[in-house]
Amino acid sequence: MLLSDHISPGAILLLPQVRTRTQLFPLLVESLCASGIPCDPGQMLSGILEREAKMPTSIGLGIAIPHVRMDSAPGLVAAVAICPIGLDYAVPDGVPVRLAFLLVSPPSAAGLHVRALAAVGRVSSARVDDLIHCASADEFLERWKLGEARASGCV
Repeated sequence: MLLSDHISPGAILLLPQVRTRTQLFPLLVESLCASGIPCDPGQMLSGILEREAKMPTSIGLGIAIPHVRMDSAPGLVAAVAICPIGLDYAVPDGVPVRLAFLLVSPPSAAGLHVRALAAVGRVSSARVDDLIHCASADEFLERWKLGEARASGCV
């Protein structure tokens, strides 16, 4: 599974002024819905906030993976936020979140959802440092795909 196949190109955000999860989540949802993915933004945001209330989705090394399962999701879809200045987020290691992946999938895609979480979870701090310096969504997607190819031994 390549996560890049599920990242909506119109939902890669460069957000140098965003400082909190409260600011971030609506923007991620809006970008995903605006990219042509059929969705109910209110339901999606509500699901994300409910999940975050149970347990924050920061995993350390400057990465967070807010995620939600929705019956209406057409399959696994993802949005990405690049936040170079770092977000105020409950983090396990004290490193501010600079890269956030929103994952949305239907309950029937549990295996794919878990593989996507694992793909993001394998990102190193060096890779985060590289990715947050992307000047455009296209550059981010190109660098992400290159990292996937390297990880699979294809480069």
